[in-house]
Amino acid sequence: MEAFNNYLKQFPKYTPKVFEMVLPYLTEQTIELGDFFLPQGKICRSIAYIETGLLRLYYLNDGKEVTNCFCKENTITTSYSSLITNRESEIAIQAIEDSKLIILPYVALQELYEKDLFWQQLGRLAAESEFVTTECHHRFLRDQSATERYRQILENENDLLQRVPLNYIASYLQIAPETLSRIRKKIART
Repeated sequence: MEAFNNYLKQFPKYTPKVFEMVLPYLTEQTIELGDFFLPQGKICRSIAYIETGLLRLYYLNDGKEVTNCFCKENTITTSYSSLITNRESEIAIQAIEDSKLIILPYVALQELYEKDLFWQQLGRLAAESEFVTTECHHRFLRDQSATERYRQILENENDLLQRVPLNYIASYLQIAPETLSRIRKKIART
């Protein structure tokens, strides 16, 4: 739980009191490689802080998995649209490494919003961050060639290449695995 406490400390207006306030609502969950925090088609009812491990968010498009996000340790993840609308999630959240999560139910977060302004601010900042991340990913896919997208991962998120199977990287870049293989060979020669 200390890692989650440290995560909270990065937000304005943090006090030890807000961590004590959230403790009764938190549970720990371990998810093994390949298991799901949220299967597609289920209603999301909680937010997960990733203490250790790596998860991917993906959806199905004509029966093919399309990875739209990788969530690493010291971040939070959820299906925001399902959480907020109380509808079945169009995305799945799956562990691609054994992962340890700290779970906060959405109903508990709603209670915390009423108890302290810190939680409202945290919710707003998390939503803003999610919006910016989503917008950047759309621009990333729309405005860059496949080679440029792969180079950006090499430069900015190289650790993913060590941790994520290449078929998930290809899916994230929205290219075929064979195309990714050709791009990798071409870059290795330069």
